[in-house]
Amino acid sequence: MRYIDNKHLQRLVDLTAIKQANRDIQALPAADRNAFIDDKDNQKLWSDLKEALWNLGNMKCWYSEAELQEGEGHVEHYRPKKKPHGLQGEQHPGYWWRAFDWENYRLSHSTSNLRRKDYLTGKMLGKGAYFPLKKGDTRALSQAQENGEHPVLLDPTDSIDCKLISFDTYDGTPIPTFTEEQDSWKHQRAKDSIDYYHLDEGTWNYKRKDLIDSVNKLCERLLEAETNPNRDQEKCDDLTKELISYIDEHKPFTAACVQTIKEYGLLEMVI
Repeated sequence: MRYIDNKHLQRLVDLTAIKQANRDIQALPAADRNAFIDDKDNQKLWSDLKEALWNLGNMKCWYSEAELQEGEGHVEHYRPKKKPHGLQGEQHPGYWWRAFDWENYRLSHSTSNLRRKDYLTGKMLGKGAYFPLKKGDTRALSQAQENGEHPVLLDPTDSIDCKLISFDTYDGTPIPTFTEEQDSWKHQRAKDSIDYYHLDEGTWNYKRKDLIDSVNKLCERLLEAETNPNRDQEKCDDLTKELISYIDEHKPFTAACVQTIKEYGLLEMVI
C-alpha cells in the first residue's frame, strides 16, 4: 500500500455533479435515501470518476498496488454507503452522507473489493461492505461523529496507515509492521486489513517475491560497486537507475521494493 493524495482528484475531473448529489441527499428524508443511492443515474456519478481515480492511483489498485488496465477496478466506498456488513444485530443506516462524497472513494481491484473464498486457504476474504471499528467505539450517525470512530481498516489516503504493512522478504507475503507486543492496535489493524483487502492473494505474493529477489540482487551489486577500490561511477549510476525503475510510482508492488532497498541502507541514495 502506497500513499495516495486524493485531494488532487479535484484537479483532474469536474466534481460539480457529485457535489450537487451530495447536497441533494442531505435534504432527503431517511426513507428516501437508499432509493436515491440505488438510482442508476446517481450511481453513474461515482462510476464516471473511475478513470480519474485510476490516473490518480498511478494505474493501480489503491489497496494492493496490483496493476489495473484502463477501465478496470471498482470505485469503492471506504465508508460503506449503505448498512455495513457484520454488525451482529447492531442497527445502522450506513454512511449515507458519504455516498456522494468524492473524498470517500478509493479505486480497488476486484480481488480486494469483492468477498470471495481464497483458493489456497478457503477463507472468505475481500472488503465488501465491511467497515469494522475498534472495540468499544460508537458508530457514527453523521459526518461530525466520525471523529469518534477508530476504523480497523487501513486507508491508502492516510500516509501513517500506509506504514503499518510490511512484507516478508522470504515469500513476498504482507505482514504487520508492528508485532502485537510492540503495538496491539496497529498490529490488529494491519492484520485485519491484509484479510479484508485480500492482500496476501497467492499470485500477488509470488509477484512480490520475484520483485524482491530482483531488487536484492541489484542492491548487492550496487553495494559491491560502491565499495570497489576501483569504483566505476558510470556503473554505479546505471545500477542506481535500474533500482529506481523498480520503485517508479506506476509499477506494481513498489512498497515491497522500497522496503527491500531501505533494508540495504540504500534508500536515500536511490531516491
